[in-house]
Amino acid sequence: MAFLRGKRPTDTELRSHPVLNEVTSYWEALRHGSSVPYRSEVDPRGIQSALKHAFVLERMAPGMARIRVAGQVLTDVMGMEMRGMPMSSLIAPDTREMFRRALEDVFSGPATASLRMCAESTGLSRPALSAQMLLLPLRGETGKVSRILGAMVVEGRIGRAPRRFHLEGSFLRQLEGGDLRRRLTPQAPEAAAIRAATKPTPYPHLRVVLTDG
Repeated sequence: MAFLRGKRPTDTELRSHPVLNEVTSYWEALRHGSSVPYRSEVDPRGIQSALKHAFVLERMAPGMARIRVAGQVLTDVMGMEMRGMPMSSLIAPDTREMFRRALEDVFSGPATASLRMCAESTGLSRPALSAQMLLLPLRGETGKVSRILGAMVVEGRIGRAPRRFHLEGSFLRQLEGGDLRRRLTPQAPEAAAIRAATKPTPYPHLRVVLTDG
């Protein structure tokens, strides 16, 4: 697998993207001092300028979620209506398991996730792309974390759909009361700064941070 070349974004750069920042700020405002807001509290008018990038997922099984609400970006990337489709259909097979682990950590942590992805060039009709994805947990009607409010931003011309993305790196933050502390891939944002305080996990591409600092 070939990754896009160039300067890799830092965690601060990921969070500072206008779309991701808007969605994150709205989600944080819904928390009202609790760890995870309810899906019923989400009002599309609260993220009006980010709607085409936004989506809502529903947990189906461990590491699996289907798209309940899909913004225009997901439709453009896949060239079809994505409602009801598994979220993993956007991910290239060689990193799909890595994506499923990150997805499950968002549900079970609960945690928030910032993902960095790329799509390889396969000719003039499919140029190279870079993308960022944000995953924020939500509670369902029963109070369990079973939904995700997400957003995806794509840099570059999408070209001929469908386009599928390789997961280059992920950075997850545990919310208060969860079992997950911090988990990151070696190429993830902040990895260089905190790698010294990590230990290996059973998965070669993941490490767990030993401090909550």
